[in-house]
Amino acid sequence: MARSVILLVSDDIAMGENLRRAADQVGRLVAQAGALGEALREIRAGNPAAVVLDLDLPGQGAWEIADCLLQEAGCPPLILLTGRRDQFDVGTAIRAGSLVDKSASLAKLLEVVDQALALPDSNRGERNAIQRIMIQWLRPCAWSVPVTPAYLYGG
Repeated sequence: MARSVILLVSDDIAMGENLRRAADQVGRLVAQAGALGEALREIRAGNPAAVVLDLDLPGQGAWEIADCLLQEAGCPPLILLTGRRDQFDVGTAIRAGSLVDKSASLAKLLEVVDQALALPDSNRGERNAIQRIMIQWLRPCAWSVPVTPAYLYGG
């Protein structure tokens, strides 16, 4: 029996090593990608059974990766991981089970991966669509310029 691969998309080397050790104990392998191009290559090669995406990547990178991956027809189950709780919606999404908190144990993360893998593939399109909406809802605003009203009262 081939061991299934979990693709970790993160620049956190320590988390990758710790996840590799924990996954190895339950018969899984972990591959790590730090950018969108690497993640897409892995997915298109058909290697990962699931993707764990670290939403704490610098800038808006993780949010763009999530949106792009979820548009891929063959996107395996996507587990979203974050350590941020500064936004009310993120805390709510963690409590609802839509996001996994980084402070949770690796055993808990692997349990979430197993739960995602247990869902039928026939639900994949619907699940990806729901996650895309959630990503758009949770994505932090990156407004670099102040918003100016369209109509100024000159009066």
